[in-house]
Amino acid sequence: MTNNHNHRKHRPGLLWPFILIAIGIAFLFQNLGLLGGSVWNSLIRLWPLLLILLGLNDLIRTRSIVGPTISIGVGAIFMANNLGILSWTSWMAILRLWPVIIITIGLEIFLGRKNIWLSAVGVGVALSLLAAGLWLSGGILGEEGIVPTNARIVSEEIEQSLGDAETANIRIDSSVGELSVESHSRNDNLIQGTISTVEQEVIREHYELDGDEASYFLGSDWASGMPFQIPGFEKNHLSWDISLTEEIPLNLNISLGVGESDLDLSDLQVSEVNLDLGVGQTTVVLPNGEYQASVEGGVGQTTVTLPDKGQIKLNVEGGVGEIVIRIPKDMAAQIHVDRGIVGLNIPSGYIQSGDTYTSPNYDQAKDHVELYLEQGIGSIAVREK
Repeated sequence: MTNNHNHRKHRPGLLWPFILIAIGIAFLFQNLGLLGGSVWNSLIRLWPLLLILLGLNDLIRTRSIVGPTISIGVGAIFMANNLGILSWTSWMAILRLWPVIIITIGLEIFLGRKNIWLSAVGVGVALSLLAAGLWLSGGILGEEGIVPTNARIVSEEIEQSLGDAETANIRIDSSVGELSVESHSRNDNLIQGTISTVEQEVIREHYELDGDEASYFLGSDWASGMPFQIPGFEKNHLSWDISLTEEIPLNLNISLGVGESDLDLSDLQVSEVNLDLGVGQTTVVLPNGEYQASVEGGVGQTTVTLPDKGQIKLNVEGGVGEIVIRIPKDMAAQIHVDRGIVGLNIPSGYIQSGDTYTSPNYDQAKDHVELYLEQGIGSIAVREK
């Protein structure tokens, strides 16, 4: 009895053998000329496989249903995002499928953990329900936007004059869809742009001028209880296309709940940048200057491109997903990494001390960046451009 118990308790895991096999196959394919580019870059891009392997490992070792379903399901969704099968905006539909977790708990109670094949069937049933939910919602089609049922797309123009402001605090709270922010220098507007939305979303603006400092807020309210769906073949989508003035320094606070963000801030003057991004894919290009910036994303892919000149302190934090930092080759950098189950890729030549990586010219460089990178599950890649 005791021997059987110990045998079950110390059942070997398959996670690391799977990882070693995958790495070996990748190097073999590269040596045979079947895989181009860097092996490590390719492996980092396939980081969702780690979640799938964790789920399979949990299934084999514990015969649980709930944990493996969540790990394999989330990993498969991220892989579909990376392959373009699912768009990042489809996470709105995914979040609505939370009752599958309740069903999975019921399956585990009903089937127990006595037989690995029954547990595997339970995981298969739960994943099938998840896939069916995505299919019925239209999310598997990878559509560009999320639109309320029977809603009509409308456009609203945004425009606020610069006036006598010499500095400005700007807050933009976008909820769902695509967010695009860039700069303009040809007129006297602090902010301008077009919002494509639906009648059920009410756009709100607020502007104040205190001396020579302006404060501007742009956000929205949604009708309560409004059902969402992702249309099968709807070409229209929800989007916020915004441009900000290059004429004065800005303190920027930008947030997006679910969707894709393309933030080209390269020509702006900024005193501080804070980006809060929930679920989706984010691309950020930062400007020259001396300032602090933070990018927080819960789930998804975040790519930040740094400028050629400046003294910048940047904090990038993610929960599950991929963080990519693009640094100019001549920009000195010190990188502090706090990671969980995360692949890490740092350019060659950096000096490592614990979890800190420093470029050789950091202490003498006039232009430099201090990076703080934190990720729970996924990958972190710092690349020179």
